[in-house]
Amino acid sequence: MTALAQPFTSSMSIPANHGSLQTERGGKTSERGGKVLAYVTDPATETALRQTASQLLVGDFEVRRGDVRTAVRDLARQRSPDLLIVDLSGIELPIGAMESLSQVCEPSVTVVAIGDRNDVALYRNLRGLGVAEYLFKPLPSDQIEALLGRAAGTAARGEDTGRQGKLVAVTGARGGVGTTTVAVNLASYLADVGRRRIALVDLDLHTGTVALHLNLKPGRGLREAIEAPERVDQLFLERAMQPASDRLDVLATEEPIIPPVAPNPRAVLDLLDSLRSQYHYVLVDVPHDLSETARAVLDQAALRIVVADGNLAGARDALRLRGAFESSGSSRQTLVVHNRRGAPGALTPAEFNRALGGPADYAIDCRPKPLIEAATLGEPAIKRCAPFKSEISKLAEAVSGQSAGGGTSLLGRLFRGGKSAK
Repeated sequence: MTALAQPFTSSMSIPANHGSLQTERGGKTSERGGKVLAYVTDPATETALRQTASQLLVGDFEVRRGDVRTAVRDLARQRSPDLLIVDLSGIELPIGAMESLSQVCEPSVTVVAIGDRNDVALYRNLRGLGVAEYLFKPLPSDQIEALLGRAAGTAARGEDTGRQGKLVAVTGARGGVGTTTVAVNLASYLADVGRRRIALVDLDLHTGTVALHLNLKPGRGLREAIEAPERVDQLFLERAMQPASDRLDVLATEEPIIPPVAPNPRAVLDLLDSLRSQYHYVLVDVPHDLSETARAVLDQAALRIVVADGNLAGARDALRLRGAFESSGSSRQTLVVHNRRGAPGALTPAEFNRALGGPADYAIDCRPKPLIEAATLGEPAIKRCAPFKSEISKLAEAVSGQSAGGGTSLLGRLFRGGKSAK
């Protein structure tokens, strides 16, 4: 096994055990699992990758001509592979290019960068950001063999890469305040405008309306997942999730009113963790009843959004709920949304803020006609009402950490695995 690069220090070499191919040299005929997709800029690297993949019997392997920018373009329209190899050759600002890549890659993907720069600082920066490996050309055959053998074997076994999406819980200070409307449109904005891969989960198993808002038929996958958590794997989730758009998938059910279903909190949290390994953001519409399961999800969420309408009871309960979160000692962020601001008979914004003990973090004006029309037609209201879309966009900026005040970069959150979101 040769070092990663001869001029580099020994700490930057690929350990010898990484070259273990986990193949049977004598007569092995089965193909390695896991999707491998490579983008390279030169024919020599392409040929080397193809030859090694053929020798290792990597079944689902594809090489495309292009660099990291080509990968960004393609992955904005398709699912991410298990292993992604991207070429940084000739890229003037490689870290910026990887930032763009992080915006379209799913959290579960393993990213390997190759390039034409023997640069220790670049290597360390990429590794520090969570990129699995950086190799510079020309790529020795044993390094390619170790890379594909290790990565393809990991994908075939379904091992966790350690990266996780962000869990966002949306709940109402009281019932009927528009929590589902906010959750559905926030998810739709992040998916269709922000181009993130989003999972939207409706935890109201009996009377939830997420599916209705998106013209979907509730399925049985959610109940099966929480009653038999041992069955939950990537294939199960692919079958259970219902696509609302090319980047928004929904998990919702409609159980009989009687007998009530009492989901196990641990099973629900395990399900959400599984989803976080596949999606950039997992948004959960959490019932306001503060059941044991609801409290567990709110405690686990990286961000909690409390929706309240403009009546006195709503402001009071939003204040109490936010106070309860803060008193728990959790460092996770809580945002209060003043929904239906300016509704007839409601508190004025100034009165609502006084009752809340301070200004709401975000406000959404009362626009009953377009929102009712959208809900009746089963489509997101952001497609019918531009001012409403603008207000949701501000909330989406807070969720993604891209508000005007700055925040953690997407590359740091996604390639580092969003570990603070646990």
